[in-house]
Amino acid sequence: MVPGLDRSRRKSAANGAGPSRVVRHDVREEIERRILSGESKPGERLSQQSLARELGVAQGTVRESLMELQWLGLVESTDRLGVFVDKLDVNRICEAYLVREVMEGLAARLASQNAGRADIAELRKLADRIYELAQSDNAETASLDRKFHMGITELTRNSTLMRLAKTYRALGMTVRAFREPEVIHSEHLRIIEAIEHGFAEEAERQARNHVVGARQMIELRVQQGLFVPTWVK
Repeated sequence: MVPGLDRSRRKSAANGAGPSRVVRHDVREEIERRILSGESKPGERLSQQSLARELGVAQGTVRESLMELQWLGLVESTDRLGVFVDKLDVNRICEAYLVREVMEGLAARLASQNAGRADIAELRKLADRIYELAQSDNAETASLDRKFHMGITELTRNSTLMRLAKTYRALGMTVRAFREPEVIHSEHLRIIEAIEHGFAEEAERQARNHVVGARQMIELRVQQGLFVPTWVK
């Protein structure tokens, strides 16, 4: 049994969640973790039988989890050959950033209607911590950046948008945008300021510009032959 998976099961059981849904969620999370951490390499075949045996679950649970990950674009299924860790494609990444631009913009617009002082303080704390860690290229930076953007999405109180954001969270895990920490920090602070003052249109504009900046940097590095996409935890 994988220790992390076992702990997650016990935690979910203690919270009263249904076992079937919880187990599938945990299995998907564990396979996703392996892909995003580089433990499972692009092009690697994922054996349902081996995963089921290793994780201590039924093959059907693994199959359902892999189907969800295929929809996210993390794995691909090939007829008669099996399921493989998907290879990152630059065009698909840029397409994903176009979608993310719209979602992040909407999230910031809606968050500006609901954010309180404590929410703003937490967002600023995260933005400052991201900047601090980025100085040394700390691996935790990407995780905190996703937490920052997910925090804004949660402030929308829009259950549909939150579900979509969680579904598409892999979009924020695929690449490093190679932008200066000072630039990213400044953009984060502008988003927070607009949300704090309830400037919905400005919040949306700043959030969209933030994502556009990342996409344009990726496109520039592609043109320069410097971009090699890798999963980022």
